[in-house]
Amino acid sequence: PSGAPQPLLHASRQHRHHLTLAPRLSQRAASESKAAAAGPTDANSDRLDDPSTMRLGEIQAELKQRNVSYADCFDKESIVKRLKDFRDGLVEPQPSEEAKKPEEIATASDNESKKDDTSSSPNSSTSSGTFDRDAVLAELRSLRVKELRTKLAERNLRWAGLLEKEDLVRALADAMERASTFSPSGALEPGKVADIDDEQLEAEINRAKDVGTPLLLDVYATWCGPCQLMAPQLADAASELGESVRVAKIDSDKYQSWAQKLRVGGLPTVLVFDSEGKEVNRVEGALMKDGLLDLVRPHM
Repeated sequence: PSGAPQPLLHASRQHRHHLTLAPRLSQRAASESKAAAAGPTDANSDRLDDPSTMRLGEIQAELKQRNVSYADCFDKESIVKRLKDFRDGLVEPQPSEEAKKPEEIATASDNESKKDDTSSSPNSSTSSGTFDRDAVLAELRSLRVKELRTKLAERNLRWAGLLEKEDLVRALADAMERASTFSPSGALEPGKVADIDDEQLEAEINRAKDVGTPLLLDVYATWCGPCQLMAPQLADAASELGESVRVAKIDSDKYQSWAQKLRVGGLPTVLVFDSEGKEVNRVEGALMKDGLLDLVRPHM
């Protein structure tokens, strides 16, 4: 009958499958044994993502897992290269800073901090009698990484290449120390325009003798078209003036009492205060870079 061979054919396929499956299982077992002996990197090499397409956190996580240090890598490109080199066998795994015991990390960090603080304290004491670097470092170390990055960004300082928290702390402390010797309020930096508040402006004017440089002040409003037109010109002027002049601006809407005190009648109003905090010049209306420089240079 036509249906008789079907069970036989089915049995034949089962038998053939059974014969061919056994050596495959043996080969697979041998392959897994070889992969296990070779280590986790070889066993997973077929499934590893291309480092250039991975996120920074993923690369760091794999390097930590493999006990490969990346403490000397200061950008994503160098970290990607470190992972590629490790996968190619060019870098030997070793205990990284992240893989050490917490006690060892704390001890090493404290020792390094003491060493750095000791070496930098003479500079701090000679450059400024009011800037307490040790206290500033202690305060900054209590902040979160996100907060440190935000503060650096507010000062227009790049932090993308700073991978460790301590690097962020020291970069911010350095910027604060520079500002303390340049600006009575600590809010202004050489070559930059600072958007200040009422208390900072009061310090910049009343304590001008502490730093001995004139102040170029822009009184503006966010809705003022000429004010927005002058903003990049003011930034260019600040860049050229550098450490010789403090440059700031204040929002007349937020701090109306200061706008009244300064007798501001139109916007923008640009004022110049000498090194003793006295108003010596003013102009109503937007100025270009050269006009701003001409306004302040006689008082430098």
